[in-house]
Amino acid sequence: MKYSTDIWEDTFSKKEWGKYPPLALVRFVALNYYSRSPRSEVKILELGSGTGANLWYMAKEGITVYGIEGSSVAVERTIKRFKDENLEQNIGKIFSGNYCHDLNFDNNHFDAIIDIESLYCNPFNQTKELLSNCFKKLKVGGKLFSMTFADGTWGFEGEEVDYHGVNGVDGIMKDLGYGRFTTKEDIEKLYLFPNTKLTNLERQDRSLMNGKSIKEWIIEIEKIN
Repeated sequence: MKYSTDIWEDTFSKKEWGKYPPLALVRFVALNYYSRSPRSEVKILELGSGTGANLWYMAKEGITVYGIEGSSVAVERTIKRFKDENLEQNIGKIFSGNYCHDLNFDNNHFDAIIDIESLYCNPFNQTKELLSNCFKKLKVGGKLFSMTFADGTWGFEGEEVDYHGVNGVDGIMKDLGYGRFTTKEDIEKLYLFPNTKLTNLERQDRSLMNGKSIKEWIIEIEKIN
C-alpha cells in the first residue's frame, strides 16, 4: 500500500493533531528570518502542512506563509485557525493538492521551503524529482529545511517494498501506509544538486517509554545559484 491521500484525510478527520511547531523549526526560522524587515516580505512554503501548526507559528512571527496539503479536512482546519486568530493577512496561499504535481508557483519565489516529516511518505525517486522542482522555486540564497525519519526509527522494520520504503504496521507508521526512512548516505543522493550546498545536518534521537527509538535528521540546504 503506497501513500494515499485518503489515509491522511481519515487521520485528520478522526483525531486532533499537534498545534505547535518543533523546536528545530523555531530555531531555523529565528536564525534566518527574525532580523528581516519587513518580515511580511519573507515567503515560506510548507510541503504537507497538515493542520497548520508550523504555518501558524510563522504567521504569528509576521511571515507570509504558503501551504500545500493533501487532506482537505486539514486545510479547512488551518484556515479556520487563521481566521479565528486574525492571521489571514499573513496567508500567501494555503490549499489542498498533491505537491508532487501541483507546485505551480513561479521560479525563484520563496525564501524557504520546509518539510516536517512529509517527504518521507514518498518513494525515493519521486522525492528526488520533487526536491529538484523545489529548488527551482527557491530564490538564490533560499533554504530548504527538512526533518525526516532516519534508519532505526520504530515502525520502519520489515520487508522493504522499494528503496528504504515500507508499509507501516507498527510504531509511528501504524495505519499510515507507506513510509521511507533516510540513511546518512541517502542525504547527499537525495537532497543535494549542483546548485545547492548542505549548510547544516543534525541528528536527534529520543526513546519512548517502551524503549522504542525515534530518530530524525534535521537537514538544511541552501540554493547557491
